[in-house]
Amino acid sequence: MKYEEILALKMPLVEACIKSAKRNGWGDAMGLIRGILFLESEPMSLDELAEKTGYSKTTLRSNLNSLENLGLVTRVVSPLGKQHRYKQHRYALQTDSEAMRLVILSNAREEIRLILQALNQVEKNLEARGVVAENMSLMMSKTRHFYEEMDRVMELMNQFTLKELIEILEKKHK
Repeated sequence: MKYEEILALKMPLVEACIKSAKRNGWGDAMGLIRGILFLESEPMSLDELAEKTGYSKTTLRSNLNSLENLGLVTRVVSPLGKQHRYKQHRYALQTDSEAMRLVILSNAREEIRLILQALNQVEKNLEARGVVAENMSLMMSKTRHFYEEMDRVMELMNQFTLKELIEILEKKHK
């Protein structure tokens, strides 16, 4: 089967990755790269990714570094061959479920902490200016409570594997 035919079959997954990238505020390139790497049996080189995506190696390198920093892609280093002195970097989608769980939880907790920090700063700013806004204070209190509870949920989720979490929740659900 030709690559174009395979790509056509994978297109719903590629499109989902692009939509997900946009939702996260990333460019189409990150979504396309992630989508292309999905279901690949072997890690891909920059040359292969450039050929399949149409992006320059510079664009690919930048986006792959971001995906790698997010924990969504892993870099595999392999020798080019006996005649070459340098190593070749190949890229694969992170498929370890526990590693992905930690990445997702870490990203969610970081967002929660940023919001809580910002709420604290806004309260300090208001107090420093002597601003008393009861309706704003009540809203901020409810928001803080929600984010503190979400942080606690994320902390608890971090203590168990996915399998353990599913077992716990299913046992509770019955």
